[in-house]
Amino acid sequence: MISIEDSLPKRGKRYLKGQDIVWTQFNDINFYVEDIEQENFYFEILKKLFPDIKFERIFPLGGKPNVFTEAALNIGNKKKVYLVDLDFDEILNNKNCTDNVFYLEKYSIENYLLDLNAIRKIIIEERPKIKHQEIDNLFDINLFYNECQSLFSDLICYYLTIQEHELGIENVKCDTARFCNFNVTPATINNQQINNYHLQIEAALRAKNARLKLSTQVNKYKKYFRTVQDALKHIPGKYLLNFVKYRIEHLFNLAQMTLESFSFRLAKNGELLDLVFLKQRVTNYIQ
Repeated sequence: MISIEDSLPKRGKRYLKGQDIVWTQFNDINFYVEDIEQENFYFEILKKLFPDIKFERIFPLGGKPNVFTEAALNIGNKKKVYLVDLDFDEILNNKNCTDNVFYLEKYSIENYLLDLNAIRKIIIEERPKIKHQEIDNLFDINLFYNECQSLFSDLICYYLTIQEHELGIENVKCDTARFCNFNVTPATINNQQINNYHLQIEAALRAKNARLKLSTQVNKYKKYFRTVQDALKHIPGKYLLNFVKYRIEHLFNLAQMTLESFSFRLAKNGELLDLVFLKQRVTNYIQ
């Protein structure tokens, strides 16, 4: 017998547009998100945030433009809630202000998972005999936060320059291993790689507008990384989680985890207190 899911087209535009039709009867509210293949991850988080709302499925739409398009077609429909990452939209003044679109207040949902208690639980799951004090002696979360600010801030200013001026150079999708060396503490930037990247951006910027200087562009964005909290808001969450995953694997001799598995376990173990604002805004909207 063919299941409901098997009867729907697979992951194409027809699937993404029609996936909620079958499941609406099981949902009091339909939640729509950007990322395909992340349903279980988002479902875990949203079930924690909205335990009193009945929903059996959330719906990825395959990118932020698709979310905005669908949201525009459903303005005023209180049964449809659209959630998007902040990305660099606030800095670059690209935010969509539609009432049914709810932005995170940090770069991505992963930024909200950098929680010490959730990290501790994963370490203990892997090493059940370890003591809390041993974890705290080896891993200082505040020093780690400072390390993130120092390691990533200038690199993200490069990414912002690329996106603002549409230079067509790969940026946030770059693997952290391209620029960062996590094998030492504190972690370091690969100077050769970053210098090559700098020259590539500089040449593309000059070709776009000879009056623009990369150093000026980078300095313009540094104000968004002056404090540790600012940096942790604007650094892509996958960069932060990949770094902390690598650090605890080596500090505590843990088996290597995929980033997807690690992220899911953080979501499952975390209290997600920093996402209370989202719960309040959505609740006020649907009432």
